[in-house]
Amino acid sequence: MTLRLGHLAALAGGVTGSVVSLGVLTNPTAPPLHISLPDLFPFARMSLTVDGLSAFFLLVVSLVGVAAALYGPAYLGAHHGTAATPSARSMVVKTVALNAFIAFMALLCCAGDALSFLLFWEGMTVASYALIVAEAGSLGNARAALIYLVMAHAATALLMVVFLVLVERGQGFDFEALRRGAADLPEGARTALLLAALLGFSVKAGVVPLHVWLPHAHPAAPSHVSALMSGVMLKVAIYGMLRFAFDLVAPTSGPLPSSWGWTTLAFGTLSGVVGVLYALQQHDIKRLLAFHSVENVGIILMGVGLAMLLKGRGGAADGLATLALVAALLHTINHAAFKGLLFLGAGAVLAKTGHRNMEELGGLARRMPWTAWLFLLGAVAISALPPLNGFVSEWMTLQALVLGGAVLHGPSGVMLVFAAAMLALTGGLAAACFVKAFGVTFLGRPRSAEAEHATEAPASMIAGMVVLAVVCLALGVLPGYAIVLLDGPTTQLLGGPAASAVVTAQGPLVLSVTGGPADVSATAISATAVAILLASLTLVVWALRRRARGRRRFAPTWTCGNEPLSRFDYTATAFAKPLRVVFATLYRPTRHIERELGPSPYAVTSIHYSEEVADLAETQIYDRMSRVIGRLSLAIRARSTGRIHGYIGFVLATLILTLIIFGRA
Repeated sequence: MTLRLGHLAALAGGVTGSVVSLGVLTNPTAPPLHISLPDLFPFARMSLTVDGLSAFFLLVVSLVGVAAALYGPAYLGAHHGTAATPSARSMVVKTVALNAFIAFMALLCCAGDALSFLLFWEGMTVASYALIVAEAGSLGNARAALIYLVMAHAATALLMVVFLVLVERGQGFDFEALRRGAADLPEGARTALLLAALLGFSVKAGVVPLHVWLPHAHPAAPSHVSALMSGVMLKVAIYGMLRFAFDLVAPTSGPLPSSWGWTTLAFGTLSGVVGVLYALQQHDIKRLLAFHSVENVGIILMGVGLAMLLKGRGGAADGLATLALVAALLHTINHAAFKGLLFLGAGAVLAKTGHRNMEELGGLARRMPWTAWLFLLGAVAISALPPLNGFVSEWMTLQALVLGGAVLHGPSGVMLVFAAAMLALTGGLAAACFVKAFGVTFLGRPRSAEAEHATEAPASMIAGMVVLAVVCLALGVLPGYAIVLLDGPTTQLLGGPAASAVVTAQGPLVLSVTGGPADVSATAISATAVAILLASLTLVVWALRRRARGRRRFAPTWTCGNEPLSRFDYTATAFAKPLRVVFATLYRPTRHIERELGPSPYAVTSIHYSEEVADLAETQIYDRMSRVIGRLSLAIRARSTGRIHGYIGFVLATLILTLIIFGRA
């Protein structure tokens, strides 16, 4: 009962958040909603403010929250047993933590002052940590939760420093005081604060090379929590970046410093390419999806970085800045929808088979048809294939980069065109990755007894997936209606033309982009022709299959005289092998080959092959840092004699050194 009531509360919160956010977004000229919170601290007044930017991200939180609330009870029941089992306490903890997690993310997007922001940020971190560490209670999950907690608190420390600097200068905690504090900062100090804030938010967003916690934590959490962490929590960090860069520390007039845009664009491009390359080599389906979150955050940052570069430059640049920001915001909600759908689909597979390793699956399309079709829809969307939502936002990002290159000219234009090429490469590799993910998981023959006897997921789990599938379809086929909702956020952040003035809806199915320079016009995004073409192809395939079923097969498929086995099917390892060879320098693969010999040393009865790919950021940066810290700890421990005089000497030496440093400053 507690399980269902807890998820019912999450569902009610998600519906309420959706209504509130849509009310604000559909009336962009209305003043922001403002709510004063009780005075809990004598030095600061806490408040909530829902403006256009807050409302958009509140909508992202609420949509995925609704799907997770529908999905959660049946998933926890299928994955852990009934409430009468020993895991009942764990499920209650997860339900309470889930509600806290969603609530803190929603409140964070609506925070109106620095103190509320930091408190909700920390609450979001602690709630998600509890959800990670509570899953199954394994040592691997505990390590994943520890890595996440350490990196999250390092990010919090950076954000606290930035906020405290602005609070001290503005003499207040509310956002208006922070803007006053940043108004008279020199450009160097402003850039230093912004870069520190970007670094802190990038940890939570999973930007390369700060992403190492993400592929550990996302697979460890329950699958509907993974959908929230990947689809929503990373976007809350994007919200923080936008709030800081375009609002709190932005110059009151004129363009933003170009270093902000180039830094964001560079890290976005790096994250997009590296994320998809590592995703291709994963056999754990949830770990694969986690690396794709790194990729899609990179795509969002490419749009954000371009908007930073072009903001306030006048002429065609202002229209293109709006186009880039629209693309980034659309991809934010698009990624929340299709990545949430994919994580829920992976959770259904895990609940019914107990396996996350794709090599242990196969043949699930016949046994779990609803899950298979919904996962396929999410795979098409994340691969940026029309007519689904991923195509719309990635195509707009590509157009913005190419047209931005035409506006900036010279080396800057070349760099933007290079970023566009990297985005195209990312889209192609993502499509290849999800051919592997769907084909190895759902097609072919079962490669384990659990996959052989799998059954369809419960109706409530399917309902949660259907909610996000409908969002993917609606934003892909009817993108014109979504653009109007972005008028408030774009005018608030850029101060230029509204989203619907740059990306105009010519009917619900066509978006015409008019923000390019005079001699270059962006092509219309016409979903009509694409939808008609795909519908025609679907009818042709259906007719051919219907005709083929009428034919009688006189003999089984020829397999060299053997009975068809699952060993004949293409594996995930074999599929990814060519790219593993091409990018061996990045992957640093390690191979393990075991041969079983027969009576003669020349007669090999079986060969077992496995290969692992190392994350260079983890092995070359964080593992080395860990070893240095370990050696330093041992050195400190060796000098911990237990004598009070020695400790007093250490304190005095530290105090003198601090006085010398600050005295010179």
